[in-house]
Amino acid sequence: MYYRLMNRERQVYVRADAEEALRGIEKIIFDFDGVLVQTSQSYRQTIIEVVDYYFMEVLGFTAEKGKLATLQDIQKFKDTGLYNNDWKLSYAFITYYLTLIMKELEQKGALKEFIDRFYNLQFTDIRSFITSLKGVKDFLECYEVNMIDFANLKDNGATNLDVFLTKNQAEKPLLIKRLAPYDLEKPDLLKRLFEEIYLGKDLFTKIYGTPSVFNFGNSLIDVEEFIPTKKTMDLLRKQFGSLGIYSGRPKPQGMYILEKYDYIGYFEEQESVFLGDLLKSEEEMERLGKPDPTLFMKLVKKMVGNETGVAYVGDGIADALLVEKAKAMGQKNLTFLGVVSSSEDSNKLFTEYTKHGVDAVITDINDIPYILKSLGSG
Repeated sequence: MYYRLMNRERQVYVRADAEEALRGIEKIIFDFDGVLVQTSQSYRQTIIEVVDYYFMEVLGFTAEKGKLATLQDIQKFKDTGLYNNDWKLSYAFITYYLTLIMKELEQKGALKEFIDRFYNLQFTDIRSFITSLKGVKDFLECYEVNMIDFANLKDNGATNLDVFLTKNQAEKPLLIKRLAPYDLEKPDLLKRLFEEIYLGKDLFTKIYGTPSVFNFGNSLIDVEEFIPTKKTMDLLRKQFGSLGIYSGRPKPQGMYILEKYDYIGYFEEQESVFLGDLLKSEEEMERLGKPDPTLFMKLVKKMVGNETGVAYVGDGIADALLVEKAKAMGQKNLTFLGVVSSSEDSNKLFTEYTKHGVDAVITDINDIPYILKSLGSG
């Protein structure tokens, strides 16, 4: 599949046979994270801190901060196209390490004792649950389970992260679910920890209407910065009118950032979908979250029907798959523009994009006016 380099400095590419479709764009829908806002120091940093806090503070392991999960590790999850949701990604990372712990206990002949002792753990509230996990810490210390060793296994042999990612992780052992409760429908540990780290205690209380448990002072959402300039947004609004959003984050968080940076006027609220609070259960998130196209296609049809050209701008394989699946289901009026600036390895992401036949690859959203003008559409 041939891609024409439109701008060497900005690394802008267009698939040779997609130029006509790109000229026909009349509406644009954007992903939020990594496309409209830079999230490597917010959402992705939250993943790192969730993993650190669970193992180092909750379970009491000694480890080096920022080593259990790195930005490069997170990118590996993202590149599978299966971990668009960062709650799910955090849980998967914790599952990875708990799996290694159980394998080591099995090698030491202690796994049955571990299961017998902790199989009946029940989550009632966060404080009492964390207290009950002290017994887990004491048990693992008795068998000299070392988290530093596990952090060094990510890139080695049969236990490395790449091997873990090739396996079907749909079914988690029940003991892991009990050691690290994750639930979108009712109180849990993992989502709550994630949201409190990401929002900080004050904003968490404001958005969720409940007091903070962990009392993190800093708010990582407040380090997010808008990627497109006002000039870019003005040009896009002039050509396409109001713009749409299709994002996995919760709506209150999206609206908070749009209002904070005074970008809310560029978007039509009725043409914006935030899956983070629209999908109420893990089963719904698995079934209807990215890359499933069902709700995305409803948005497209609501905005323009089936004839008018629509571009979706995303920053990962889940987004490319979303458009690919929608087109396979009959939504032929779509084009996809893949952003690479949010990736830890932009060259690898470019290669993956081309495997999925994306229509254009851009450094970031500020390249869109240039592409359209170069093709005679701007």
